[in-house]
Amino acid sequence: MQVEHSYSLGARWIHSMLDAPVENHWINIADNTVESISARPAYEAAQHLGEQSVLLPATINAHAHLELSQLEAPLDVPSRSMSDWVAALLAFRRSAEYDAEKGIRLAFRRPEFLESTAVVADVVPMRPGDLCPPLLRSLRWLPFTELIGWNESRERNEVERLDKAGVPAKCFGLSPHAPHTVCLALLDWTVRQNVPLAMHLAETLEELQLLRHHTGPLLEMMRRADADYEPKTVLLGKRPMDYLQLLSAAPKAFIIHGNYLDDEELQFLAAHRETMSVIYCPRSHAYFRHTAYPLKKMLDYGVRVLLGTDSLASTPDLSLAEEMRFVLKQHPSVSAESVYRMATSEGALAFDLHREGLGTIQTGNPARFAVLKRS
Repeated sequence: MQVEHSYSLGARWIHSMLDAPVENHWINIADNTVESISARPAYEAAQHLGEQSVLLPATINAHAHLELSQLEAPLDVPSRSMSDWVAALLAFRRSAEYDAEKGIRLAFRRPEFLESTAVVADVVPMRPGDLCPPLLRSLRWLPFTELIGWNESRERNEVERLDKAGVPAKCFGLSPHAPHTVCLALLDWTVRQNVPLAMHLAETLEELQLLRHHTGPLLEMMRRADADYEPKTVLLGKRPMDYLQLLSAAPKAFIIHGNYLDDEELQFLAAHRETMSVIYCPRSHAYFRHTAYPLKKMLDYGVRVLLGTDSLASTPDLSLAEEMRFVLKQHPSVSAESVYRMATSEGALAFDLHREGLGTIQTGNPARFAVLKRS
């Protein structure tokens, strides 16, 4: 929600993310900038959002695949296994309906996406310079170019092509897709680029099985794509920790999902919280029927956890407000303030956007807000 003109906006609860939440207060706005928070409205033009309203800074969607926004509902995959879901996803991408740029443009038109989002980190399957998303004053697009390549000799040529094309300079960051789809040569190259990295890691039990034992459904899936696929020439090690240690050399590293990280790995992330974050996509996690997300444990260890929507292939919409509501229901032991921080101030710190006034409500910051309704 972006406020225009000079007036006061009131809510039952206002969470500035800097101080304790205040009840039945007002934010006073002039020229699209926060002037103050007060117990009474400073302007005659005033609107109270209602007795169930919660007013937050505009949210930061830490992970999305907006290219899939042509989908009207999550993919119909009864088993909800990753290998079956990927098969359905690839079938969609091969269909005449699929158009990555069109999908991104459609996402930028979705009301639930625009109404409360200040920033979206988007994994894109091509060079961002090839895309022309709508330029919206109220929404920042952070593209991470997705990199997939498991054949060591072939990917050395791909690395040379990427260097010549100047890909790192055309995007916010790079996304080496996942352990089973990125060989060491490509992964090493991404780390050397000294840009933010985002990687799907510890996403499924099948991934852990492939890492530890070089067997399972993901191996079968990869060999359907490439009969010569050989885990020992692709995988960096036996555990997600092997990847965390490599990714820690990047200026910023975002661990997408992290559903099955163990205690040692969580402690490692907590020790590197200034540069490493985990991104939790709550409704996508539920779609795949994963075991309970270890959110409370992560927060207790001190891991920086952010919120993302993931894509419309596994979630019903692109609303981070709905993701927060879902987390509050699924994780009653986690405080509402902690959940709100995951979607606002923690994201601003992780993406180094706090200096631009994002993630908090205070004097001088842009008047960009998200509104929740809570009983």
